[in-house]
Amino acid sequence: MLQFNADGRVAEIVINRPGAGNAFTGEMARQLGQIMREAAQSADVVIIRGEGADFTIGRDRHEPKTASPFDAFRQISAANAAMAAFPGILISKVRGRAFGFGVGLVMRSDIAFASEDAQFRLDEVEHGIPPMFIMEAMADHLAPKHALEMVLSGRQLSAQEAVRIGLLSQAVSAATLNNAVDRFVDVLRGRDRRVVLACKRYLRASAKLPADARSAFALVEQTEFALNKA
Repeated sequence: MLQFNADGRVAEIVINRPGAGNAFTGEMARQLGQIMREAAQSADVVIIRGEGADFTIGRDRHEPKTASPFDAFRQISAANAAMAAFPGILISKVRGRAFGFGVGLVMRSDIAFASEDAQFRLDEVEHGIPPMFIMEAMADHLAPKHALEMVLSGRQLSAQEAVRIGLLSQAVSAATLNNAVDRFVDVLRGRDRRVVLACKRYLRASAKLPADARSAFALVEQTEFALNKA
């Protein structure tokens, strides 16, 4: 299932079903949404990782279907919304396979590190399912041709290709992955938290504006931040 560990304002979510490739059940999706909503009140940084060899192979396709499709999908939608609403920095630390829902987790993270031998794949179309919960966020992260080819082909991407198309921030050796994430978190700890959170908030807000409105928005936001900081 999911474990949540906190050290001050830095927290970690561990996907802990290594015997099943860390596949996500409906209950785990519900837990993720709840954890992220609670973390929004107590953490500035959340790291999400998988226990064992894999990040997550995606949703558990062997889970008995005890709820209607709407009720099952609603848990995923709520988890996605909770991640999107998290005001701090969400970091994915990826080893092994990140398939299906795992790609969505990486995509919705603010920063994503992976070992060089990590693999990324969207296999939903192969199973007769359009991955709409992932596609609705793709336009904010990937170029349209990369996104559609990844969805339709279902082919496996290397960590190096994932960096190239913008899915990952960095790919490092498996031996240095923990250190790379720890160093980045240490950098964040040393920054003024108000500045860190303002950078994320502004970047997201400005991306929703027309290009010709961003300069005026920057002027207003920069001035307001300076006045509040004084």
